[in-house]
Amino acid sequence: MAATVRLGHVGVPAQNPRQLATFYHDLLGLEVTLEGTLPMLGEFIFLSDRPEEETQTLAFMTSPRARHIAWKVESLAVLKAVYAQAKAHGIAIDRVLNHRASLSMYLHDPEGNGIEIYWPTGQSVEGLFAEPVDSAQLEQPDSALLELIFGTSAA
Repeated sequence: MAATVRLGHVGVPAQNPRQLATFYHDLLGLEVTLEGTLPMLGEFIFLSDRPEEETQTLAFMTSPRARHIAWKVESLAVLKAVYAQAKAHGIAIDRVLNHRASLSMYLHDPEGNGIEIYWPTGQSVEGLFAEPVDSAQLEQPDSALLELIFGTSAA
């Protein structure tokens, strides 16, 4: 499984996201790709070292609850396999979200660290989108999930 999973991004709580974004831009050249305010994140700023490929490789958010490490999987099949593995080990899934640009599953490791495991769908989405999905949907045929994400099974 490890070959099909790689680090996607890291979400870090910040008292002043704008100040940290400036620091990382000036020091490492990371580009601001998105910023705003959302209830689950507080004020946030997303930065990327590859803005044409990834909206975020580093995210600063004022809400400490938004701290997480995100792992990117290469396919819907791998996301579903990780879900099955978590379920087999009795690991609780906090939520699944359709971000349109990705399908994300959220859980916690044994020390309470937030984890996001996501499959990039290939769709481009302006801004943020987060539609809750029943985790049991990850047990459905791919066509049902694709219908949910893309609105058509021919995606």
